[in-house]
Amino acid sequence: MPSTTVLSRRKALAFCLAGSAMPWAAHAQGPQAGAGAGDFPTRPVRLIVPFAPAGSTDILARLLSKHLFAASGQPMVVENVAGAGGNLGAAVVARAPADGYTLEIGAMSTHAMNGSLYKQLAFDPMNDFDTVAMLAYAINVIAVSASLPVRTFPELLAYIRANPGKINYASGGIGTHNHLTLALLAKTANLDIVHVPYKGGGPAVAALLQGECQMFAGGASLLLPHAQAGKIRLIAVTEKTRTDLLPDVPSASETLKGFEVTNWYGVFAPRGLDPARRAQINQEINRVTALPEVAERFKGLGMVRAPLSPLQLRAVLQADHDLWSHTIQSLRIAPE
Repeated sequence: MPSTTVLSRRKALAFCLAGSAMPWAAHAQGPQAGAGAGDFPTRPVRLIVPFAPAGSTDILARLLSKHLFAASGQPMVVENVAGAGGNLGAAVVARAPADGYTLEIGAMSTHAMNGSLYKQLAFDPMNDFDTVAMLAYAINVIAVSASLPVRTFPELLAYIRANPGKINYASGGIGTHNHLTLALLAKTANLDIVHVPYKGGGPAVAALLQGECQMFAGGASLLLPHAQAGKIRLIAVTEKTRTDLLPDVPSASETLKGFEVTNWYGVFAPRGLDPARRAQINQEINRVTALPEVAERFKGLGMVRAPLSPLQLRAVLQADHDLWSHTIQSLRIAPE
């Protein structure tokens, strides 16, 4: 069974804030209101992935597409529209009809972070979409090169403080989740570390493996094989508590109080989706993510299933948007 402790804080937040999201729910009924769930779907559904193939978001979309509304006989068509940190694909969804036939498999970064990272967007990440369903939380891990003489998170902090400005950390680019995770760590712990952005998570991990950089923060599924091969060390997870998926890896917050970073994936629709249809799609997605085959794949990807309602997802999104808007401003990361 997947760990529930990782989700405890965010789930509690979702339930507490769901009530405050009710005004948003009222205005979410747009031109499609009254259409109802009906016999949906009666034609193919587009699942837009705003990132390149083979990444975590793409894998989730293709996993869902095998099972989603299978009884209808209608195919779920996965379409990758990559570029601009997920903004190109999200824009496609924002402009689509709000009928449930175009959905986005999005990440926390596309909706909670990008509004503060880009000056001009063709859409409003918070207000041009209806939240449909949470898919999963991705376990986020801080990793270090095997050549670095540290084995624990406290040792890592001590080593960085003894070597200010000499430790490089890789990221998939400015404003990416792995960049902001370690930038927030540096601010929280008052560390002097050097950011080295690469063009994607793959090149960033390669830089870590080759010793060009000494630190990286990313998904457990991306890093675990290299740790098992002895090429890197997993120092800490960035969630508030340890996870059953990596029981021997402590949480960074055990040492550094107040430091917590989560990452999640969810499904979004153009704003105005009929509430009955949104509820139907949410129920179907939650059914699919509970299937043993899908649950096992989630585990292999280092993810924990999170079957939230649309309003609960909206509450989590709002909380993370507020958190990262403040964080990005405090880190003085200028919008592009």
